[in-house]
Amino acid sequence: MPNSKEKFLIGEVAKQVGIHDQTIRMYERKKLISPERSEHQTRLFTKNDVTKINIIITLTQEVGLNLSGVKIVFALARRLKMTDDELLDFIYDHKNEFHV
Repeated sequence: MPNSKEKFLIGEVAKQVGIHDQTIRMYERKKLISPERSEHQTRLFTKNDVTKINIIITLTQEVGLNLSGVKIVFALARRLKMTDDELLDFIYDHKNEFHV
């Protein structure tokens, strides 16, 4: 299991989750994620950032939400005090119920 303090560069994250690094940058511009920055302004992603990206991918690609819908889900999860891991588990457990 990776160290929870371990930081990843955008290219590593993009490869790990299977999306283009520009997509990750767009998520940041839309304020869906906010990775740390190094002293040279390089994005540094934590395990929690990667989990949040996986949530975004699941909600958009598997459930069919747009990014505004993702923002609403994140707001509700914060209101319910759900961790990102709990939210991802909930989505995986119930995603078949979300299709209409």
